[in-house]
Amino acid sequence: MKQRKFILTTAICCLLMLFSIITVGAETCHLGDTDMSIHVDDSSWYVFTRDNIKNNSELDELDISYDSMYDILYNNEAYMYAILLYDDGEYVELFVRKRAIDSGMANLSNYSEKDALELAKGLAKRVNAEEYSVYENQYKFAKLEYVDSNLGYYMCEFFTVVNKDNYTFTFQSTSPFVDTEYEEIESIIDSIQFDVDTSLKEKKSSFLGDNVIEATIRGAIIGGGASIIALL
Repeated sequence: MKQRKFILTTAICCLLMLFSIITVGAETCHLGDTDMSIHVDDSSWYVFTRDNIKNNSELDELDISYDSMYDILYNNEAYMYAILLYDDGEYVELFVRKRAIDSGMANLSNYSEKDALELAKGLAKRVNAEEYSVYENQYKFAKLEYVDSNLGYYMCEFFTVVNKDNYTFTFQSTSPFVDTEYEEIESIIDSIQFDVDTSLKEKKSSFLGDNVIEATIRGAIIGGGASIIALL
């Protein structure tokens, strides 16, 4: 009886240890002053938010001052900045940005894929992006891929509107994205959860008119953010 109990206890301990290993870096970030949460694996990424930069030891590890990271977040209208550093000096950066817009659109996910593609087309024209599409999980995003010639970055951006706020997720790198990075990007985008206010009404509930699209594009945050690489 004691031997059976010992085996059961050992098995439970092993499972708990395995679970703890699996969930390393699995903390979900609830971004203050937004209606969203997101998971970025902090076992491989450096992850900074407006809420966690005070006395953050990882800033010391990167030799970045609190004031510098504060400026990067607030000057870029960003609520999260994350960076994945490789041993060879390459890197991928992520900005999560939000801005209130008054275009008549409450939630992009309320509209059809065709409407979302029209919005993506308009956003692509603004940044001279040849590749644009609609990325859809439980929400709809306009997706852009292009090279920012001014900054020298390869860009992969996801844009949506939730609760009358524009959310833009900007991934940028000095090198073209590879398959494993695309998988990581999609994993991050798929982790996003919004607290959607279903009481908000659309100005046009059946389709996006030109005026709504143009106003949304004017209020959009798109384009590269200020890198910390120059500070490192």
